[in-house]
Amino acid sequence: MHKEAAASPKRSPGQSDTGPFLMGPNADTDFFLTFSPPENPSPQEDALTADIVILDHRAKHQLKPPTREWDEVEKLLVNAVVLLQNRDAGQGRVIFEEAEKVYYHHNQTRNRIRYLTGALTGILAAGALGTVSLLFSKSVEQFIARDLLVLVFVFAGIGSLTSVLTRIASIDLKEETSNFSVFMSGFSRPLVAMILAVVVYLIVSGRMVDIKLGSSSDPKLAYLVISFLCGFSERFAEDIVARVPFASAKSQSASGTTKS
Repeated sequence: MHKEAAASPKRSPGQSDTGPFLMGPNADTDFFLTFSPPENPSPQEDALTADIVILDHRAKHQLKPPTREWDEVEKLLVNAVVLLQNRDAGQGRVIFEEAEKVYYHHNQTRNRIRYLTGALTGILAAGALGTVSLLFSKSVEQFIARDLLVLVFVFAGIGSLTSVLTRIASIDLKEETSNFSVFMSGFSRPLVAMILAVVVYLIVSGRMVDIKLGSSSDPKLAYLVISFLCGFSERFAEDIVARVPFASAKSQSASGTTKS
């Protein structure tokens, strides 16, 4: 069975025209597994047939034949098809589930690498953004010194990279099939971190919210730590931004109308 619109592949010599047909994935089948389902299939056999076809397509799209990872999944699927054609849907389902686990494992690994690559690329892009910002530093020096702006960018990027490296093993990307989306998810993290770090710096240095920076005699050290935390945890930056008075103006207005 083959769900792609393609010419029917030729049967191998000696293979019955009416018996079950199975051709392993190769260049002639566009690297799809091609097979015929059993006659008068049961609901379990229908479900298994559909699942095999779906996983076969996902494996080709994500694991890219003829890689070792793709070949490992396809060999398991071939065994599942053989059992299916022998009317043993139960054991075929067991083999299929093992093929699915192997696919998810390899897809997870590849997606995490894409995510990490995106984050590293984002840091390079953030560095370029920081370099461009120095060209316009004269217009922003009234808000933040040039050398401090560079350090804020650097520490936000370091915090973002540290966050990605410490959490990469726990990020669940096994079901993601959009390579671009995974890459952009990693790419955007350091950029968002740098923007939040600058905003939080302006909030703290402008004393828009009451935040204790510790007992350090040099406020620059506190600003650098804050920049790192903005990259390490977006929630940290979001909590500070949420404490800005105008951020809760609606709730304050609502509470003010209830006073006598």
